[in-house]
Amino acid sequence: MKKFKKLLSYAAAATLAVTGIVGGASLGANAVDDLIINGGPYTGDETYIATYNSADYYHQTAFVLQFKYDVVGEPSAPQPGEPDLGYNDTFEFLVFDEDFNGWNRTNVGPTGYDLGVSYIKPEEDVVYTVEVPIEVIESKLSTGQTPFGINIQTGAQLGTSEVTIVSLKYKDTEYVQTPFTITGYWTKGTSSEMTVDPAGAAYVNANESNILVSALDLSNWYNPTVEVTVTYDETSDDFVQAEILLPTGKTDPGTLGEIYETQDPNYVKPVAGEHTYVTEIPNTTTKFIAAYDQCTVTKIYVYDNNAGLEDNPVSGEAAATISQNMGLAWNLGNALEVVDAEGKVNEKATGIAKATMKLIQAVKAAGFNTIRIPVSFINMVGEDGNVNDDYMARIQQVVDYAYDMGMYSIVSLHSDSMPTVNGSWINIDATGTAFDDILNKYGALWTEVATAFAGYDQKVLFQAGSEFQGSAGTYAPPTQTETDNINTLMQTFVNAVRNAGGANTDRVLSLVGYLNNIDYTVAGLKKPTDTTYDRLMFSVGYYTPSDFNFGGYDGGSDYSTTWDENGVYGKTYMNSQFEKITNFASGLGMPVMIDEYGPAFKNNIYQIANYCYWLNYYAALYGIVTAYWDNGVTGELGTGLFNRSTNTITTNGQAIVDAIVDGYNDGR
Repeated sequence: MKKFKKLLSYAAAATLAVTGIVGGASLGANAVDDLIINGGPYTGDETYIATYNSADYYHQTAFVLQFKYDVVGEPSAPQPGEPDLGYNDTFEFLVFDEDFNGWNRTNVGPTGYDLGVSYIKPEEDVVYTVEVPIEVIESKLSTGQTPFGINIQTGAQLGTSEVTIVSLKYKDTEYVQTPFTITGYWTKGTSSEMTVDPAGAAYVNANESNILVSALDLSNWYNPTVEVTVTYDETSDDFVQAEILLPTGKTDPGTLGEIYETQDPNYVKPVAGEHTYVTEIPNTTTKFIAAYDQCTVTKIYVYDNNAGLEDNPVSGEAAATISQNMGLAWNLGNALEVVDAEGKVNEKATGIAKATMKLIQAVKAAGFNTIRIPVSFINMVGEDGNVNDDYMARIQQVVDYAYDMGMYSIVSLHSDSMPTVNGSWINIDATGTAFDDILNKYGALWTEVATAFAGYDQKVLFQAGSEFQGSAGTYAPPTQTETDNINTLMQTFVNAVRNAGGANTDRVLSLVGYLNNIDYTVAGLKKPTDTTYDRLMFSVGYYTPSDFNFGGYDGGSDYSTTWDENGVYGKTYMNSQFEKITNFASGLGMPVMIDEYGPAFKNNIYQIANYCYWLNYYAALYGIVTAYWDNGVTGELGTGLFNRSTNTITTNGQAIVDAIVDGYNDGR
């Protein structure tokens, strides 16, 4: 069964917060939850109870008020000039405009609203229900302006009675949220009119500080997405705000306004011209603030980005079958594996836009059927192996992008085993109790990951690590201790995943050798024992020759822009390496994957395309899965095929993808 399990909370809130003057209820348009439950008891004439702004009841048709008398007393005398309504003035709805004028009354009593005098005493502890149309309440406004909100208070003639609100809620309007576009010209510091199309799909307040979009009911949407199009007049080296803020449910004690925070801090150095920002929001969102500085906002498009969803369950297949069905694979590099200088996982540390479903849709459209997701845990995993909940939810969200479109995904442990990364903790040179501690943490981590994905079928694979390396951080051959420790880690990995239960007993697991190097892997990798037959494969990387590939650049001029297909590391060598790893894999009864390859851009797109063609040709010839390393950088020394800001394939990217596809098809 397809998961279609859009996560409602997937990132920790950042420190940035603003307050908005938007009090009252924050229900979705189709919500029928109680605004007040067992409120009171209320006493005294004209006692304030609550305020509901028009932005909050935008799609509603009526208030449904249920109340009872705890004490039936005597009504007060009517106010001068007002009719004597008696018990029919038990509660009042008062409408006001944006200047806080008006306060015209709609009276409510046990038998209805806007009724005449009634001295027939109501009964105590009997629940009375009155439905009051919002258009009736708003029609009382006499200021000639647009209604801005409604207060509810006790009536001016409540007198000595005591009443309890059993329930106050909106009437279910059966409203279905539609995609909508907001257009206009808004710049911070000005208040602007912006138009919603279709009209009534949302409430918009483009004030001097930000743009408030509310009265949303996204509960039936799979992947609510906000695209904000802005224009910058000039390029700047200063960071400016460009983000969507969501309500926290908290109130600022000073202003009593609602506090908003961003779940994804986004400060950019603006580039002159038009730019569109893409932000995914939880489907529990009922309102948000668009906060964009030093630009003109011209369009906000809110829609459910759910294109390409497929119900494609996969189970009970051998690793060899899975590897063939994976097709061409692509790496989401420079994302979840990024660790900043402080030793903290930071998906946006390199300044590349966060991955969204739009990006993965573009990847699939280009011809890739598998996404490898390198993940660094570093500071996000404790010594007991427990992973930060918000971080795990983000990993799941990225997996869901592919999973719900019928694609395969590989969750691969990454920088935790690389000694050159600040915060790495898997030391394969360790011995004795020190290595035992590493094994315990490593096993607990994989137990945690496997438990989180226990309900996902075989379209999700796990990879035990990436480039396990000695503590010296060199590329020298491994010591026997290092080789033995890696094999012990592989057995721990398999045991932890299988013992997690659920679909993990059927999951294909990918093992690795020292540095993911073909020669070192062939020399040292041992196949672990497994409680499930034929569900293991292994991975190697291919960055040969190093001076042509991404891994060979050292910051200077010591790299080659060409690859000699007939040279020492040309086609013959490539073929021999792939034949070597295939023979080794065949002896172990496991398929193999090249989990990373990708020459860097050096104004040599023809050479890169030629290299990728032959790599995929020989890989397909031997039945090897390949995964292109995309680091998100589309300029010099990058390997990015897709622009992650626009979520589109680049010109160079298309040329490389064409070569990959052609090589794969020709080699099969």
